[in-house]
Amino acid sequence: MLKQAEKIRLTIPYNFKSRDMAFFGLAALVCFFFMSHPDIWETANHSYVFLECLFSGRFFDYYEVVAAHDSWYYYINGANYNILIYIIFGIWELPVFIINQIFSLPLDESFMIHWAKAVPCFFYIGCGWMLKNLGEKLGLAKEKAFMAAMFFLFNPIAFFSPVVMGQYDTLCLFFTLWALIYYAQGRYQKFSFILGIGVVCKFFPLMIFVPLILLVEKRIPKLLQYGITTLWLYIPTTLLFMGRTGDAGGFTMAMINRMFELTVPMGITDMPLFILLYAIVVFAAFLYNPKSEQTVKYLTVYVPMVVFGLLFICIHWHPQWLVLLMPFVVMTTHLHTNRTPWYWLDIVMAAGYFLIGFCYNAGQTGAVLFDGGWMWMLFDMRIATQKHWMHLDNFLKNVPFVFQLAPVLFTGSVLANIILKLPVDNSTLADRLSDGGHYDRISDKVYLYGIFVIGFICIWTVPSVLEFLNAFEIISLADVL
Repeated sequence: MLKQAEKIRLTIPYNFKSRDMAFFGLAALVCFFFMSHPDIWETANHSYVFLECLFSGRFFDYYEVVAAHDSWYYYINGANYNILIYIIFGIWELPVFIINQIFSLPLDESFMIHWAKAVPCFFYIGCGWMLKNLGEKLGLAKEKAFMAAMFFLFNPIAFFSPVVMGQYDTLCLFFTLWALIYYAQGRYQKFSFILGIGVVCKFFPLMIFVPLILLVEKRIPKLLQYGITTLWLYIPTTLLFMGRTGDAGGFTMAMINRMFELTVPMGITDMPLFILLYAIVVFAAFLYNPKSEQTVKYLTVYVPMVVFGLLFICIHWHPQWLVLLMPFVVMTTHLHTNRTPWYWLDIVMAAGYFLIGFCYNAGQTGAVLFDGGWMWMLFDMRIATQKHWMHLDNFLKNVPFVFQLAPVLFTGSVLANIILKLPVDNSTLADRLSDGGHYDRISDKVYLYGIFVIGFICIWTVPSVLEFLNAFEIISLADVL
């Protein structure tokens, strides 16, 4: 036990002290208990219904039972995900279910919200662990790989999805990062197999699978083999409930349709921009033959960043999806010699992301997230019931050009990552352009604090708290903005 503890201690950078762990741990705990999004409420209750169906012999009727809404549990939407999602949440909720059955207790939904929210948060921590291991496989020293994982875990955009909103895209991301560890080792069959679990959670991993496998394999039979392997779990779980999933198929198709919505005019008709760009990336991957193992390792994280970056530039995204992009933004930065410019750009990207949320998705990304936390449960303070509640966008419109600049900040940051991190010979375009000697020599830990404090606390937390206080007439935002 002592040897294991010493081993864990040695993986933590010498300058990362207990007070640092306490600061970030406290920030995570506050966000965990004081905020959540209605999606996790619904999934928590859907998974509890799954357990009821399982133990009452109605396993195959699960989706229909949810759609019928015979229970009093809160949810508006049907069960729209693959059955694996509800199995994972169901396993976690099983102790609560058993206790309720033994003592004939009703479901305590307020408790179940936070119990279920722990699932995406645990997977989020697991993503950090996987990213650390991936960093080591890509050539980073243990301490640097640990810091890369910390920069991901407390990147404002990544942190917001599971810890604040309670969204579960981290399940998909966890298996994606796990699979990429095998990819970096050249074990492509295991890469395809593990990625197949992520595909069941959400289809996003398929989008990076295609160009990544084309980089290292050009033979059609082998490509088909790897492709079938990625579907090893999706096919049986889909067939298991064929014709029984209600609107779940339509929900998935609606997500796919987003990739075709943004179009550019052509001579004959309009053309979907993301599909065009993605096709170019896929063909470039098929065409390109990396000259060194180190290049392949860098492309392991650069290609997913390109694919997800282009996707989130071209589609109308949900805020929680952006967690899929951030480990690759972070890891490509830590594979660079000169990281300082990218740390500043992380703050710019976070500003664009949160301002887009405030301006264009105000009802889901601002103070309303407090309605799923302890402010409501302990003090019955629900912002949604306040007649004076106004979204932040009602006040931000008084700030000149904020609506126009928000997408520029985000899109510009993403494009800068895609273009300037392009591998060139044994370096990147960014490292060729920059010189570390011309930047302030500030430690990585200081930048970690800066990105989190400025990007999350100053840009999201403070405005959201002000919106909350304004709704309860404690302050007047109209006097400020």
